[in-house]
Amino acid sequence: MCKCNESVSSEQVLDVHESDPAAEDNLYDSVSNEEADTGAPADDELVEGGTEESAEGGLEDVEGFSPTHALNEGLKTEEVQISQELADLPPAGKIEFGAEFAESVCGADGRIRINATARYPWRAICQLIITMANGRRSRCTGWFIGPRTVMTSGHCVYSHSAGGWARQIEVITGMNAGIRPYGSQVSRSFRSVRGWTKSRNSDFDYGCVVLPNKVLGNRVGWFGFASYSSGKLDHMLVNNSGYAGDKPFGTQWYNAGKITKVTSRKLEYMIDTYGGHSGSPVWRYIKGKGRYAVGIHGYGGCPNKAVRIVKPVFRNMLKWKNL
Repeated sequence: MCKCNESVSSEQVLDVHESDPAAEDNLYDSVSNEEADTGAPADDELVEGGTEESAEGGLEDVEGFSPTHALNEGLKTEEVQISQELADLPPAGKIEFGAEFAESVCGADGRIRINATARYPWRAICQLIITMANGRRSRCTGWFIGPRTVMTSGHCVYSHSAGGWARQIEVITGMNAGIRPYGSQVSRSFRSVRGWTKSRNSDFDYGCVVLPNKVLGNRVGWFGFASYSSGKLDHMLVNNSGYAGDKPFGTQWYNAGKITKVTSRKLEYMIDTYGGHSGSPVWRYIKGKGRYAVGIHGYGGCPNKAVRIVKPVFRNMLKWKNL
């Protein structure tokens, strides 16, 4: 029997934050590669949790009925040959920062391959193939936060080393080697913030890909996200999964652990990652309630690091979610 209501969460949580770090100098101002950022303004007050009908959400729990069939009706699973060019694609972080900033395996490698990528939440995590401003291609990871919004690192959508905004990004959700269970979409619409595009400050290294329509997001669902106080984040057990550059192209790898340090704008942990994981979600799983991202992974060094979802990051994500 399908537990449909347990498969997808779009809930959002915002705890009142003890401070509003780096709100000065407009570093959190949202910017776009298009002429105008048309997103609706975000509510500055406390945002309550909520759910929306997406993926299996909204279907009745009827014994013997397959929601997978309903979702995939008319959708053709793609299987492609992984070319040597794809297999050799460098991580966007390596191009932006050099090898010294690559995400890291910390001690013994505890990563586990995700094979059931057509299931939630793994299907809401995406392999990104980026055509950068200078025409060179690279790879990153992204994850859905709304029907057409894929969250990722700022350096995946805007590369200072490669000339600015990406030309286009192909989003392949739930990719499993050569299998693309939901196909893919190509986007030329991106968002980030001035703290990254103007100042190249790693504390603001986050952005998103806006897809042409809601088809993919409504099929696979999306993550919730939250801004928690430092005390609540300290030693929180969190998850991470992404598309690692040292593994076969298009394979998704998972690890988990505790947050070891919380700063005003970053989270640190010894979770194993690798180049290509940039942009992947760092999330908390609350059984029976949902999955809530608390950071956007992007940096290595053991401890590895994520941009923390503080209050202004949360507001931008909410704005982008509603595009």
